[in-house]
Amino acid sequence: MKYQYLAILVAAAAVTVAQPHQRNHRHARAHAARMARPDSAVYAPAPVETIIVYELDGRLISEEDARRGIANGTLRWGDDGKLSTSIKLPVALPTSSPAAPLGEVKDPVQKQPTTTHIQQLETKAPAPSTKEAPAAAVPAPSSTPTPSSSPASQQVAPAPAPNASPDDPNDLVDADGNCASCDKPFPNGVIPCSQFPYGYGAMPLNNEGLGGWSGIQDPVYRGADGFDNIRTVVKGSCSDGSCCTEGTYCSYGCPNPYLKLSFPKKQGKTGQTVGGLYCNDQGMLEMSDGSIGKTLCGKGSNKMTVKVHNKLKNSVSICRTDYPGTESMTFPLTIGPGETGYLANPDQSKYFFWEGKPTSAHYYVNKQGVPESEACTWGHDGKGVGNWSPTIFGTSFDDIASNVGYSSLKQNELNWNEKLDYSITFIGDGVTNACKYKASTGKYGQGDKWFDSVKDGCTAGVSAGSTLTLVLADD
Repeated sequence: MKYQYLAILVAAAAVTVAQPHQRNHRHARAHAARMARPDSAVYAPAPVETIIVYELDGRLISEEDARRGIANGTLRWGDDGKLSTSIKLPVALPTSSPAAPLGEVKDPVQKQPTTTHIQQLETKAPAPSTKEAPAAAVPAPSSTPTPSSSPASQQVAPAPAPNASPDDPNDLVDADGNCASCDKPFPNGVIPCSQFPYGYGAMPLNNEGLGGWSGIQDPVYRGADGFDNIRTVVKGSCSDGSCCTEGTYCSYGCPNPYLKLSFPKKQGKTGQTVGGLYCNDQGMLEMSDGSIGKTLCGKGSNKMTVKVHNKLKNSVSICRTDYPGTESMTFPLTIGPGETGYLANPDQSKYFFWEGKPTSAHYYVNKQGVPESEACTWGHDGKGVGNWSPTIFGTSFDDIASNVGYSSLKQNELNWNEKLDYSITFIGDGVTNACKYKASTGKYGQGDKWFDSVKDGCTAGVSAGSTLTLVLADD
């Protein structure tokens, strides 16, 4: 049997550019405006820049060709870093201009000593994809982050799995709300911190300008009583992801209805939250020591389902907060006209506890037609988008005491005067005291009544086994 090999050559060279960080405290459950502001630049130790080229049968090919080959199944990573093939070659691969040989890269960093590591791939014919059943979020024993002891040859990250879609995160979840790649255990100490972990269910957020990360946090104070003086990297600081450096927590989004499972045990001493993967002192990603599973993302409650159905003529973006983490409203669900989508809904006993109290999923509901890039990020007062969007939706299932789900709808306390331009109605068998909002009056209500004050919100009950659907429609 004949094999072809794809070799990845990595040249490491020291560079001296450090990324500025932003000092920013974000407190859980606070309702104060969080405005981005400049701070003094803080310079981190010089990172190591990694240059990767791909070699196939002695010929250098572009990263795009390598990734495309992996994505379409003609090249694939195995669990051991190598793959077998049951076909005879040659296998047709996408073609483009070869990448420049390593020695011809015009970059001053090449004057520094370099080390080259090679890891090989074999070609494989495309095969029909199979979907794995998504796993629920199940608590797992936690461990303290430790330096990776992997050999240098193992520190080259695997390319995205065949079912990963770096260019279109909307493809992560199918029409039934299942995410096959979300069930794939995350390999600690394998992927460099500078690389977003494609192929493990995480949803890259390209609008934030952080290389796909939703936020990067660096607690300066790390005492026994918790984190403090937590520096948060400013949006747009590193589109290549290079701000995720040793000692930081690099947060990521999970597609609805999935929830982020990696966050540290230790949290902010004054109520701040921290979340995401930990970048260890070897510059490799690993699950944080408070993680509640072995995967990056876990499906929400199986005791109740939350959906959104759009009857409007325009798309609507509903944005979940990065929690625990930066608490930015950056995890999007954008629903087109006539479409139905899922929202993540945690079981209270199985998810993040803030100061000993269970938490819920928190969503900012934007007006129709607002672009996702404006809706699901920090906004500005007066624009009515992002954290200033008109309406807040919250939901969780109380599997601790009442065995009932609770879903709420209310006006955003930051923006009492901004009104949604469409109505919302809770529907579903098993939904009691259903919440509603009427666009023509700007009033919230519950059951058969409407509230006189915009400051009155409502909470509906959802019995176990039921589905709550938020219907978005004109009056």
